[in-house]
Amino acid sequence: MFATVVILRSVLGRILIDPLLATDAHASSLASSSLHTLRNLYFISSRLGTASFTAYTFVSLTSIDILARYPRHAAIFLESIRPSHPGTIPAHPLDRNLDLYYLNTAEHFPLILDTATNASLLSACTPYLASTPSPQLLPIFEAAHSLTLSVLTAPSNAALAATAIPPYATALFASFPSNLSARQFRLAFKSLLDITTPPNPLAMTHPELPDTLLELLRFRAVHASTALLPQAPVAEAGPDGMAAPETPLTEQAALTLTLLDSLSSLAPHSLREWLPLAAGVVREVALEGGMRRICQERFWEALEGGEMDVERGAVCVEWWCTRGGREMVLGNGRGAREEVMMSGALQGREGGRL
Repeated sequence: MFATVVILRSVLGRILIDPLLATDAHASSLASSSLHTLRNLYFISSRLGTASFTAYTFVSLTSIDILARYPRHAAIFLESIRPSHPGTIPAHPLDRNLDLYYLNTAEHFPLILDTATNASLLSACTPYLASTPSPQLLPIFEAAHSLTLSVLTAPSNAALAATAIPPYATALFASFPSNLSARQFRLAFKSLLDITTPPNPLAMTHPELPDTLLELLRFRAVHASTALLPQAPVAEAGPDGMAAPETPLTEQAALTLTLLDSLSSLAPHSLREWLPLAAGVVREVALEGGMRRICQERFWEALEGGEMDVERGAVCVEWWCTRGGREMVLGNGRGAREEVMMSGALQGREGGRL
């Protein structure tokens, strides 16, 4: 396998510098042939880990970059490696391995493909999104989620996303926490919400989608379990390059943090509505294990950590300082209580009226 990849690297290197091989008549054909070769070797390379083999990474990404210049040839290539058992999960491990290669490779192309081809990519993901993956199916399950989000986030797929988001959101909620870690769910939901908010085209044609998604999330967060989630098997790399485990969270805290992650994506008028609603969800988080404190700190980070632009930041400052936001998040009350008083009355030192 290693010798084959080295030869492919030499051929692709020639494409980049040779005027004849770089022509439209040859470049797309050579790139497709290179990707077909990698596909045939994928049952080996997927076991060894492709990220650690720099020659393989160069061949794969260079072939994809070249083929992405030719949308028609890219669509033909993807159709040629399309799963042989559409709508089902094949029983043979080799067929599932080829499906994994298809999903991982197709993720790079939605921006240059037409709507019909992108729809076929989504249909290939459906059986894996709807299943409960075993350890053997987990990489394909995650690849299906990545490809789905890649298709939905392409601006040219707004009409397709409008019909695909509701079933995908259902599959996403069904996958957490059994099949997705808290980090994966937060990233996936934030990406999904970004698709439905300005300046994306879908926000103009379906303005109700962000509120619908957030309301589903809020309802589930309020009624979620307060037991700690199992530790994620994959660790995040820290600043020193060493693997660092995720902070243990409850399902309730993870869903609440997902809601707070989404605030920066909302339009200012929606943000005004959801700031107090989000504060209400934070107040419902159980105190055990410091989960509420974690959510309060994340709320403050979302407000002042640079995630908001100037207009959204002004909405947050107004809500926090003059509309009872501080009390809603940090206090036990429901916000700043306005007492009935005559216009012009002054508050005395003991809280009485003068």
